[in-house]
Amino acid sequence: MSLQSGPGRCSHTKPGPDQDGALAVNDPPIPPVPPNSTPLRELAHAIADALTLPKPATTCDELTYLRISRDHARVVRQAMRRLLADREAGDGDIMITVATLRDETAQLPDAGCDHVPEPS
Repeated sequence: MSLQSGPGRCSHTKPGPDQDGALAVNDPPIPPVPPNSTPLRELAHAIADALTLPKPATTCDELTYLRISRDHARVVRQAMRRLLADREAGDGDIMITVATLRDETAQLPDAGCDHVPEPS
């Protein structure tokens, strides 16, 4: 399982010297796997969190809700395509995908959808 970039490999690398001996400063750090979890479990949680949206408050706000859903689904789909394209992706690549998915989802605009509070 290699995390180094190259043909057919993910562009993520381990922090440290690159091929020229220079420190790789642009590569994201590999997030640790929480205790009692696995990278795939964290990925499943990240996908579920990204696709879980508050219900629309009214039908007149349904179009906005559908746009938000589409945007979140697009982020998940892109993350999965990147991960599936790398046949040598390891646990570190999965954890980087988890962090990226969470970051990209958090950056999506809410678009002012009038949400109903979720029951607790």
